[in-house]
Amino acid sequence: MLPGLLLALILGAPAPASGPVRITILQTSDLHGRVHPVDSVQDKDLGGSLSRVAAAARRIRAEERNVLLLDSGDTIQGAPEQALAFAAGRPDPIVAAMNLAGYDAMALGNHDFDFGLPRTRESRGQARFSWLSANAVNPDGAPAFDPYVVKTVGGVRVGILGLTTASAGATSRSVLAGITFQDPAAAAFRWVPVLRNQEHCELVVAIAHEGLPSQPRPGGSKRGERQDAAWRIATGVSGLDLLLMGHTHVVIRPVRLGDAWVAEPGRWGEALTRFDVTLDGAPGARRVADVRGETLIMRAVAPDPQIVAAAEETHAAAMTALAETVAVLESPVAAVDARRADNAALDWIHAVQLREGRADLSFAALLPGAPPEWPAGPLPLRRLWSFYPYENALVSLRATGRQVRQALEWSATRLTDPDALSYDCDTLEGAEYEIDLARPRGKRVVALSRGGRPVADSDSFVVAMNAYRAAGGGGYSMWRGAARISEGGNLRDMLIADAKTRGRLDLRPSGNFTVAGAR
Repeated sequence: MLPGLLLALILGAPAPASGPVRITILQTSDLHGRVHPVDSVQDKDLGGSLSRVAAAARRIRAEERNVLLLDSGDTIQGAPEQALAFAAGRPDPIVAAMNLAGYDAMALGNHDFDFGLPRTRESRGQARFSWLSANAVNPDGAPAFDPYVVKTVGGVRVGILGLTTASAGATSRSVLAGITFQDPAAAAFRWVPVLRNQEHCELVVAIAHEGLPSQPRPGGSKRGERQDAAWRIATGVSGLDLLLMGHTHVVIRPVRLGDAWVAEPGRWGEALTRFDVTLDGAPGARRVADVRGETLIMRAVAPDPQIVAAAEETHAAAMTALAETVAVLESPVAAVDARRADNAALDWIHAVQLREGRADLSFAALLPGAPPEWPAGPLPLRRLWSFYPYENALVSLRATGRQVRQALEWSATRLTDPDALSYDCDTLEGAEYEIDLARPRGKRVVALSRGGRPVADSDSFVVAMNAYRAAGGGGYSMWRGAARISEGGNLRDMLIADAKTRGRLDLRPSGNFTVAGAR
């Protein structure tokens, strides 16, 4: 035996040498089940997908020694491949692909709970990477998931903290099974010092399913809810080096905010965030000396063939299912601004909610960015999935006329907000109403009646809506205190079942409301 080898066996492996160490950190977010490069709903190239991200990560690993691949959540919900695989009792397709791609950790997003906590835990059990959320709490106060993980990379201790948007609490109560979500900024203030002082991490990274509002500032808001957690984390949490964001589906190129570097890679694998961090100093006491960040657009990247092959079976099954004709439309459904004019497709949702929820009134909003424009003739499942992409449950509440009016006033407020999205603006069915946007805020509902009689504040109604809205999501806080009569069922499945049962659909708007004063 060589003397040097004998000495090494006696003394153990040599300690890491002093000097600079470069660590490359790659991040995705809001993949929403998009593994295959072809979008099964739109039947066209995504321009992104996990298959492209995996190919880019593979090339970078061939060039760099110390690489971490992370994700900021909203991973297992979104693509039909996911829902169809779960319904068939099959393993999680995107988790299998992420295992192949070599992910190290992900934060949980709000949509990672949409299929129910048992499904969330089952997918986590199939993962060969950490699932993190420092602010998800069980009913007994214990952490619902690991808050963080520590990885030793190139001799450097890297602390990775997971954070989930507090708006995840607006998910269905039955889905969350008692889990609540604390303020992610408060969790960061608590856990970053633990990573620094107790875990002795030399580099601290937060993967957060939380984004920045268009005007980042204390108390800033987006879609009617407080959304300044990322701003408070970046500018206020000492000891945090990188804040890798998600949730808002926007691309934010690496930039310094406070003492931390922040970035967000959009959605569906359209981009990959890359940070190259150089640390200098003695082992165990290294400090960040240099940070270089960039956003890598995935459109021109050739998909990883191994990932595509692994996803092919579930993708093909989804393509077959989505091509199925679920009903025949008797007349075309015109594309109109469903926020300001009654829309036949949205009124179909209302009708199903009223019937299935055994309700007097229904609140709903157009979920996609653009209203549907469906020609007369066969209605394929693909169009329905695009029209209703979320796993929303139906909730029936006992509410007062005052709460109904408050909801309409809030919707009117969102109609005047240029940053509001289509799903921020609810419409009402089961009553007749008029909104005048030229009037002062809080006084825009100029008429509200049911069956020819004005609705009084003290009137009582059974009101149907999706579970997100019933929990106060989107700033509709008036519903939080309302008594729940029932909850359950997937609204998209209800629409599909209704279409198949009826066979032929003649969808027409009821014309029960008008909006005036729009600029």
